Amino acid sequence: MKSSIFNFLGEFSSTLEELALRVEDLLWDQPQEAMMKARLFGETLVSMIFEQENMNEVYPLKQWEKINRLYKHDIIQDEIYKKFEYIRKNGNIAVHQVTDMDLEVAKQAHQVLFDLSVWYTEVYVSHTFIAPEYELPSKQIQDPHIVKKWMDEYQERVAEIEIQLEQLKQEKKQQQISVKEERKINARIGPNRINNSERSVPIERFQATFEKVNLERKNLSKKAAEFKHKEFEEEDTEAYVYLLDNVTPTIAVHPLLIEQAKKLVDVTSKPLKSTALRRFPRKVENNTLKSNYGYTYTFQTKGELESLLFRIVEVLQSRKSGIEEY
Repeated sequence: MKSSIFNFLGEFSSTLEELALRVEDLLWDQPQEAMMKARLFGETLVSMIFEQENMNEVYPLKQWEKINRLYKHDIIQDEIYKKFEYIRKNGNIAVHQVTDMDLEVAKQAHQVLFDLSVWYTEVYVSHTFIAPEYELPSKQIQDPHIVKKWMDEYQERVAEIEIQLEQLKQEKKQQQISVKEERKINARIGPNRINNSERSVPIERFQATFEKVNLERKNLSKKAAEFKHKEFEEEDTEAYVYLLDNVTPTIAVHPLLIEQAKKLVDVTSKPLKSTALRRFPRKVENNTLKSNYGYTYTFQTKGELESLLFRIVEVLQSRKSGIEEY
């Protein structure tokens, strides 16, 4: 297989790598065909994100519906949304228009595919991934007048995507307002008289307990609060513990601690896959990397949590001192 800046994709998806290489093969002589392959790349990547996030489709969704859903659920942010839309819109044009597609559109798509590939790898494969430097496949640069004409058209398309994104932001904002209003109503009615499906990380209730055993908060998302023991370095992933948004108070622990420490094995735990556990390893199933995973423990009181955290810290410190538990 030829050398390419997209070769890293083959480590977790031969399909994505093959599509990216096909785009490069077609780029200079058949930009319209290259754009069609880029469109297929975008659809494949979005489907992979849906699988990673366990976002089941009750009925088949179109590509624009999937992209919108990812944005509304805060899985992708503005810049990534724009890149997916650039590929989708220009890919549709390539499929349906009769006239040849401008080479500059396909060249821009090549870089967008690279940016999306790097983003996906950093988020879903390895947060320590080091991306190669971007470069186009070698070829003579196009006439500057043609480039200027394309840039004008490109700016128009970007403006359309900006308008579309602004509309989507307003919809998202309106949804958030509706959720806030619903929470206010639920608070007035009381927990015993409603079935409230909204969940949040109980950070205010339990943060002091984490701090008591030298676990400091490093990150907070909708799904989890991330804590790390102060005596360990950032790259020591086993030193992280997550407080989850489960209905029953729950923490998630690094798999290594469970698999090697008796002090934690005798406590009931369950495996959990979630992208919220961003510092934990990724599960491999059928030769495919899935979501990050860890082991969860439930508790009811601050005392129970403190007891769990003390066990975790003891195991961490014994590992740091070179004491293995069997």
